[in-house]
Amino acid sequence: MSAHPTRKYLSEFAVNLFSGRWLMIPSWQIGTDGTMLPEYAEVSENCHIYLICRRPGFSYSPSSFRYIDGKISGDLIYKVDGVSHKIPFETEFPLLEGAIDIALSPYPHREIQTKDKNDEIVRYLPATALGIGIGVHVRERSLSDLEVLYVGQAYADGKRSALDRLKRHSTLQKILANAQYNMPDDEIFVLTFEYAPYSVVTMFDGRAKDPIQGEDDEKRFVSILENPLTQHQQICLAEAGLIRYFQPKYNEIYKESFPASDLKILSECYDLDFSALAVEINTEELEFNLYSRSIFPRGHHIAQFDLIDPSKRLSFFSLEGQSGNAIARPDVISPSR
Repeated sequence: MSAHPTRKYLSEFAVNLFSGRWLMIPSWQIGTDGTMLPEYAEVSENCHIYLICRRPGFSYSPSSFRYIDGKISGDLIYKVDGVSHKIPFETEFPLLEGAIDIALSPYPHREIQTKDKNDEIVRYLPATALGIGIGVHVRERSLSDLEVLYVGQAYADGKRSALDRLKRHSTLQKILANAQYNMPDDEIFVLTFEYAPYSVVTMFDGRAKDPIQGEDDEKRFVSILENPLTQHQQICLAEAGLIRYFQPKYNEIYKESFPASDLKILSECYDLDFSALAVEINTEELEFNLYSRSIFPRGHHIAQFDLIDPSKRLSFFSLEGQSGNAIARPDVISPSR
């Protein structure tokens, strides 16, 4: 019968990665030549992780659309499992830049378009953009849930943004084709996230029995400070952690293998004796929730990983029971064996 795992060092260290600024972009905008506002473009160009997600798509009801006294009104339409739902709207929408006419785009009526005297489109308002703008996903909570279909990294040594890569991304094209065939009432979005430099979280176990401490323990911490993870290593860890956590339908690598001691992206973590990893992603700012087939919808997710086998050595997330046995936390993912 094997002995209970023990705490090797007095202190344990974890890598904590957390998202910051982010953008939510309808997939159809990826291939267009439109321009973003400078503040949005700057976020896009500096993002590190992107998610491809889906939720019900929106269109305008042609029977209820009206334009009176500078205001548009009518119903937004979306479908869930083939059943139609309507959300009424009314908002200001002045004719600008020489526009003299306003109408819905042809079927499936995804846009409101204004046109000039030459019948050229001057401005347009997608139904999805209007819906987000007036907060329909806040009023109808099911519309705030975005299913994560794919996780990727946008890091390319600063040479290409996520949107540049996605214009020719085979997986995105596959998802769009499958969605058009199998989920015609849904819309695909790309969410891009900027990740802040990682933080080191330290845990001290005052109840540990005879752990290594003092100078030997302090040297580990100094080594962590003097040998920081590169940005590329951080983004690889964030990508792998989110894939393992969400188990997205269209990802293949890392869904079962992360974390494992033989993975190259974890080698520096093991060299520095990090015993845990936490990857956070947050969409609470715009009141959206991320979910997948295995993860419930939430605005703030924390994927937690033991990087060492808790059955052999108590790790950052390990708890010791009264009898000395290790208590496993159900929300922590242990190394693949």
